[in-house]
Amino acid sequence: MSLEAITKIRQVEEGMEREKSDARAQVQKLAADAEREGRELLRAGAEKARAENAAAMERAQERAAKRREEILAKAAGDCAALRAEAGRRMDKAVKAILERVVER
Repeated sequence: MSLEAITKIRQVEEGMEREKSDARAQVQKLAADAEREGRELLRAGAEKARAENAAAMERAQERAAKRREEILAKAAGDCAALRAEAGRRMDKAVKAILERVVER
């Protein structure tokens, strides 16, 4: 084998080693980029989920507060009706009690 052929083979081998090294570096960079992008997607997804949960919680609290006010208003109306009925019956009750006391 001639010196020229051996030199050419070494050059080809060295070129292949450089290409392998470059390919490994490119693979590592792609893997690092993919991992970084994946973490960013996870962070963004978690942030979006937190925002959606906070909004849903706020809507639920608003509905609960509205329902509470409705219940309290109905209870107040019921109490007022009971008081009015008690007031109407009070005269009758007082009259009945006085009749019993006077009869004795």
